[in-house]
This record gives sequence, C-alpha cells and structure tokens, in this order.
Amino acid sequence: MPTYEYKCPICKKIEIHFHKIEQKPKVLCVGCSNSEMQKSICSAAGFHFKGSGFYQTDYKNEKSV
Repeated sequence: MPTYEYKCPICKKIEIHFHKIEQKPKVLCVGCSNSEMQKSICSAAGFHFKGSGFYQTDYKNEKSV
C-alpha cells in the first residue's frame, strides 16, 4: 500500500496517509480545515520488516561467510 503525502497550499502543513491507489479519501488539513490538499507519493516510504533476525535467518548463507 503506497504512502501519500498531502500538503496544504494555504498553511503548508503536511500529512501522511496510507491507502490504496484507487482510493480517493477526503483529507482535511488539521491546521486550517482546507479540503483542497495536494497529493504526492511520499519518497521516504520504504520497506518495513517485522520480526527479529530478518537478515540472519532469511538471506545470510553460512557457507559464504
């Protein structure tokens, strides 16, 4: 699910929301209640690995070390 950044053109506040590409949520600015937020895909979004030992247990090959 992509991460979207919404920026208010009036007060310049930025909000981050997660939703499907085909969804068009109504996002109101928390600063000025403006409903005309500008949407862009957040470039800071990355992978989030849950659990411990991801690299050690899933990809590391003991023979190559």
